Amino acid sequence: MMARFRIVFMLAWRNLFSHKGKNLLVGFLIAFGAFLVVVGTSLLDSIEHTMNKSIISSVAGHLQVYDKKAKDELALFGGGFMGSPDIGSMPDYAKIKKAMLAVPNVKAVVPMGIDIVEFYTATELDYAIESFRKVLEKDAPDLLAAVITKIRAMAELLKKEFENRLEVLANREEVEKGLTNIERVLSDDFWVDVKTRSDQVVEFLDTKLAPLVDEAEGLFMRYLGTDLHLFAQHFESFEIVNGQMVPQGSRGLLLNQKFYDDIVRNQVARELDDLHEETTLKGKKIRKDPLLQNQVERIARQYRRITFQLEPDQAQLLSARLQKLMPQEKGNIEELVQAFLLVNDDNLNERHKFFFEEIAPLIKLYKFNIGDVITIRAYTRSGYIKSSNVKVYGTFRFKGLESSDLAGAFNLLDMLTFRDLYGMMTAEKLEELKGIKEEVGLTDIGATDAEAALFGADSQVEARLDQGAGFDEFAGVDLKKKTENGMAIHESTYEQKDIDHGVALNAAIILDDPKKLEETRVAIEQTIAANQLEIQVIDWQAASGIVGQLVVLVRVVLYVAIFIIFLVALVVINNTMIMATMERTVEIGTMRAIGGQSRFILGLFMLETILLGMAAGLLGSIVGAIVMLIFGHVGIPAVADILVFLFSGPRLFPTVGLGNMIGAWVVILFVSLVATFYPAFIATRIQPFVAMQARE
Repeated sequence: MMARFRIVFMLAWRNLFSHKGKNLLVGFLIAFGAFLVVVGTSLLDSIEHTMNKSIISSVAGHLQVYDKKAKDELALFGGGFMGSPDIGSMPDYAKIKKAMLAVPNVKAVVPMGIDIVEFYTATELDYAIESFRKVLEKDAPDLLAAVITKIRAMAELLKKEFENRLEVLANREEVEKGLTNIERVLSDDFWVDVKTRSDQVVEFLDTKLAPLVDEAEGLFMRYLGTDLHLFAQHFESFEIVNGQMVPQGSRGLLLNQKFYDDIVRNQVARELDDLHEETTLKGKKIRKDPLLQNQVERIARQYRRITFQLEPDQAQLLSARLQKLMPQEKGNIEELVQAFLLVNDDNLNERHKFFFEEIAPLIKLYKFNIGDVITIRAYTRSGYIKSSNVKVYGTFRFKGLESSDLAGAFNLLDMLTFRDLYGMMTAEKLEELKGIKEEVGLTDIGATDAEAALFGADSQVEARLDQGAGFDEFAGVDLKKKTENGMAIHESTYEQKDIDHGVALNAAIILDDPKKLEETRVAIEQTIAANQLEIQVIDWQAASGIVGQLVVLVRVVLYVAIFIIFLVALVVINNTMIMATMERTVEIGTMRAIGGQSRFILGLFMLETILLGMAAGLLGSIVGAIVMLIFGHVGIPAVADILVFLFSGPRLFPTVGLGNMIGAWVVILFVSLVATFYPAFIATRIQPFVAMQARE
């Protein structure tokens, strides 16, 4: 047996060098296939690892539980259309938390609820009116004249906008009424003796002119209501950037730094940053890119977002600085700022730096600052609007995902304020409300009795008013509020039990050992069944929605591509081997004539392929591993936002393992053997007389 194998091995080894053309072609295909498998599987494994990190360490946790009767599937990062799914609710979160923490390997349970709120910010006109108030208190005629000129300039722009509306709107009454108020502000009579009529002027500007500005329209914010301190403790990528963490037991809001920069920041600052990034990081040129040229023109048209915020003395100061920077430019502050914003490839870096060093400190760079109290409002489950004043304590980021729009969409709000805005009451709150109703004498009535109850002569309300009884809608209720910056906000008095005993829409489950995820998921399902909890449990990939399925999709696409390539390689190898077999007819016939049996010929051909496959496959695997090591050092840039999220950062640094190389080697050997089997079988059918005929 060993002697026979030695002969077959020597013949196979000799044939590798005797048929160089065929073997080079087949070897190249085998090496390329092995290279492709190593690179492809290494990339997929690396992406799956980084995406795992992005999703688990940001908002998903290892597992998620939510309502078993939910109409939609939980999708933390959006479903197929990136909407807000209806996932029901978990009214008794405390019971669920207790049951989950009793499961082995469960480290923490973090309550959650995702919703969208709207908030409003001041406009440039609001700032100008506030500046007008301050100047009125001073004896400074020049400053007062400058502020009045600014307000009238804003009113002039507003007038043009309303005149345009008249041409397109059918309902002209409201527009004409607004135009009348604008015309009054533009008239000289309105500003006569403004110092003595200051209260009337300010009231008119506040109540009649300011509401006409559409820029006061609401901005939308997606947020995650949660136990903020528990969230910060167990989601490792969470990191405070500016400000501070919401104090323990306080209601408050933490804004994602990307949201704060992209939405709340002054539009000119945002656009300049975008332009600077496109040219410096991506190497684009303004003079060669029409889109960047349009962006420059758009930025220049936004000059009033700077000039309208400047106090008169600030305008003079900035005008002098701009004249020094651009000595060739002449004109007033508006003309100088507009010229400054018309950047090009040569001066962009200089002007970008000048803006943030010289202009930004003079204006309100953000629509509201860290530490401010803002009013947010949302539609409750019942469909009515609920508002809440919350303090913005700071900004945060998910480390590695700073530039990701997906991760940047999440802002964090305390759980109690979330429940208020969502319109969910705890059992304690319902009992409290019941007590209030009993104290003030409120009763539930049907629609048929509503008219008599409301307007009847013997109605309870009418009787109490006739008796002169005072009516306090908050009687018996401790509102626990304080004021900050002139706005009422809830006192910081809630405790951990207030968070636990209430509603949550879903909850993240953090594990001690992530490697036991599937085992823990099964244990949780058993606990759910044993405690008759109306919830379901899913892993992080399913909870992330369509984003979590991207790796599955990419893996399927890659495997299909590899399969097609291997199919082509199989056909090419098969045809090459058939041609080589035909060329070796004399050789094969001679071996058959001197006693070589069919299995000897079959073994010879298969061994040739094994030797070639081992050598070429090893070479391809090594080259693939070297390429991945290079990419692992320099990184693969994320050219799109979704890739930033998948890569858990601006670059992917892939790794390659021995398993990737061995797997590629085994797969390519198998494909090569399959491709060789049919030609080898043909070789076994060649008869000895064929060699004799060829010699004759």
